[in-house]
Amino acid sequence: MNKIKIPVLISRISKLQRKILNEKLKDFNLEASQGIILFKIKELGESTPKELIEMGIIEKPAISKTLAKLEKLGYIEKIPSLKDARSFSVRLSKNGEMIESCVNDFIEDLNNKFKMILNNNSLKELETLLVFLENESIKK
Repeated sequence: MNKIKIPVLISRISKLQRKILNEKLKDFNLEASQGIILFKIKELGESTPKELIEMGIIEKPAISKTLAKLEKLGYIEKIPSLKDARSFSVRLSKNGEMIESCVNDFIEDLNNKFKMILNNNSLKELETLLVFLENESIKK
């Protein structure tokens, strides 16, 4: 009997989700992770690089390059910190708002497809798994 290992299954789901989003975002010259960043910035209104890293949507080594690309494409604007000249936050530009709306539609479509398969108990179990994994990563 072929037993599927949960970490492998989660990895495959993540990979396939990124593949779908990458395909949808190709016309905007974006990758899935960049689209997700736009989505989270919209959700927060404004965000610092540190906040984006802490949310687990991007790794620390990639944040500067990613935000620079989004700024160069005209999707985000940097807002200098009044407290620290080295710090800044980002918000969506008008162009970024439009792109984020498309990203939101793609994410909502995936979410609806997942909900067709998963019941409320399954969703709660996934959430429990996520919390467990987050707590495990904090312990290290």
